[in-house]
Amino acid sequence: MKVVTGVEMQSIEKKAFARLGLSPLLVMENAGSRIVEVLKREYGCLSGKRVHVLAGTGNNGGDGLVVARQLLALGARVKVYLVGNQQKLSKENSTNLEILRKLGVDLQTVEAGQMGKLRFSLGLADLIIDAIFGTGFAGTLNEELESFVTVVNDIKCPLVAIDCPTGVNATNGQVGGQALRADLTINLGFLKLGCVLYPGKAYAGRNVVVDLGFPLVHEGRHFLLTEECLDWLPKRKPWSHKGTFGHTLVIAGSKAYAGAASLSGQAVLRGGGGVVTLAVPCGIYDRFEPDERIVVPVSQTDEGTIGVPSLQELLELMEGKDVLAIGPGLTRRPEVIQVVQELLRKWDAPCVIDADALMALDTAFLKSVPEDKRGQWILTPHPGEMARLVGNETAKVNAERIEVAEDFAHEWGVVVVLKGAPTVIAGGERTYVNSTGNPGMATAGSGDVLTGLIAAMLSQGLDPLRAAALGVYVHGKAGDRAALRGERGLKAGDSLETVQEILS
Repeated sequence: MKVVTGVEMQSIEKKAFARLGLSPLLVMENAGSRIVEVLKREYGCLSGKRVHVLAGTGNNGGDGLVVARQLLALGARVKVYLVGNQQKLSKENSTNLEILRKLGVDLQTVEAGQMGKLRFSLGLADLIIDAIFGTGFAGTLNEELESFVTVVNDIKCPLVAIDCPTGVNATNGQVGGQALRADLTINLGFLKLGCVLYPGKAYAGRNVVVDLGFPLVHEGRHFLLTEECLDWLPKRKPWSHKGTFGHTLVIAGSKAYAGAASLSGQAVLRGGGGVVTLAVPCGIYDRFEPDERIVVPVSQTDEGTIGVPSLQELLELMEGKDVLAIGPGLTRRPEVIQVVQELLRKWDAPCVIDADALMALDTAFLKSVPEDKRGQWILTPHPGEMARLVGNETAKVNAERIEVAEDFAHEWGVVVVLKGAPTVIAGGERTYVNSTGNPGMATAGSGDVLTGLIAAMLSQGLDPLRAAALGVYVHGKAGDRAALRGERGLKAGDSLETVQEILS
């Protein structure tokens, strides 16, 4: 599903007006009709219900005024609160406001010093419509609006936002101070990026998208992952065999982190990989129960990690393998980093680089690797690891998840899976934002499972960007299904038990 920024949406509409010769008033009328259709579907018969519309001075406010008029025609008891400087109404807003005046609709101007009166009045509503800013907001609300938002948020009735809740930046989801908390956000034309990125997503409630009555043309790069991405996996032919779905080598684990290697290897097979070989330090070899995985012990350092003694063994294991997954549980010892760098220099096929292996990716090393090799790499950092890679603060990475992931992917020609809520997958000409997952997955081992699932998608023939995106989606969806028994106490391995259901 396409996702756009607020600025992109305004540009899309402007181009459509010019290309099709559309009247903004007609588009506003269409928008109002689509919004009312959603309201009827979500809240049933609106006749007799007290619907209070919060209308700003721009065209988002104009959409709200159209909704008010159409609801009036349906028998709703409509009240409109005019927010902002009424001397600065857009042309279309002014036209629709004049119509409401002629119809005798109850209009009230929101002014400082009247919050007590407004609190009482709004408290009578059955439904509140937020049409103050939409995609036109950035920064922070002024003191008067912050007070008004606080009043509205205290009202115990459903709130529906048009395009984006007031106080939320439609481009990056940032909230500078206060913002309205919607139960439902009706996105016009395309889903807005600010409604799927946190913290904006928490204020948007449930998102729905409606068309505007005419086709919109947009060649953007941002997409929300939905279950349609499951169709990317090729159908399995009846004569397939284990070799058809690739042989993945997982280099992982250390004395303290045998579980990381185990989870990654299991995830490769659960995700549909044909064969998986686990290369682990010999000291933890006996901790792996016999199962479908091939577990190969390699020489280890005195600290129980891979190192220079195991380099030649690992290079030999790489021969004949289709996919490499490296990093989970390796530790960040200098000798480990040295070995990881040497292995990556020698590897010429798709690769997932996770966790401790990311420590090997300093600028000097990245520059030393040919671009065609890096083009097959998928990096899976969490925000802290991403901050180290880009030389920035973790808070900055979280605040600019899209830009940070895209910039790094573009600079180095890799696919970046920036983990978190929501996970962002950037590479090439597209960026995906994940729609699955839950707080219960914030637990040790989740990243190891994700590494294995992405490797499994690579082993089945997907290109790195799609493999990364599909692995992320499936991981989150499996976690959502496992969390039906409760988020608290969810273990990383629990999602492995539901992956098969997601992929069936």
